Amino acid sequence: MDLERLAGKAGSILAMFSSVFQTEQGFDVQKGLLFASGLAGYACHQAVKSTGGLFVVVETDDHKKYYMGDEVNKYLLEGQYSVLSFCVGFCTHAAPGEPVPDVLPLVRKAAAVLGSGEYRIWNKYPPAYVFGEIKNCWDGIYENMTAKYCESPEEWPVLFGIVLQNMMSVAAKVIKPEEAFRLAMECALYISKMDEESV
Repeated sequence: MDLERLAGKAGSILAMFSSVFQTEQGFDVQKGLLFASGLAGYACHQAVKSTGGLFVVVETDDHKKYYMGDEVNKYLLEGQYSVLSFCVGFCTHAAPGEPVPDVLPLVRKAAAVLGSGEYRIWNKYPPAYVFGEIKNCWDGIYENMTAKYCESPEEWPVLFGIVLQNMMSVAAKVIKPEEAFRLAMECALYISKMDEESV
């Protein structure tokens, strides 16, 4: 895995965020973190789809489908280059000596509230709304950035994991590192389980 190449390309995505999420008050950190973490989760889902991987599909009573399983977790939660590993790396750097937050409660919460009225990102955003925004962003940058910067779909979660790690560093100027970790992993977890049939 060529992390140096992907880190350089992640800088271009962060520069795009810097211009798109500017307000009169300055950079909108919350929106930047929402999009960076949402894209990281979306990249995990899309990597599984693009490589022909298998999902464990859960259908709710209202016939919405959510996508789980080891193949998504490989990109999101497991291994040296998972999205979680980049979030842990951020915490280790931003709060040296402090324990890294445990992701397991976030995983359990996401599974417990799947498809219910409590299934809201940051207790605020309906996941269907966030999914739509993230999908539009992904589609908008896919040809000029994602596909151009990555040599294979397996690199997509790594690229956006690096983007997220950098965005968490920006967010840590206004929120605590453990809160940046919680927000980032919660959004990435929720969006990684979603597809068009989830909304």
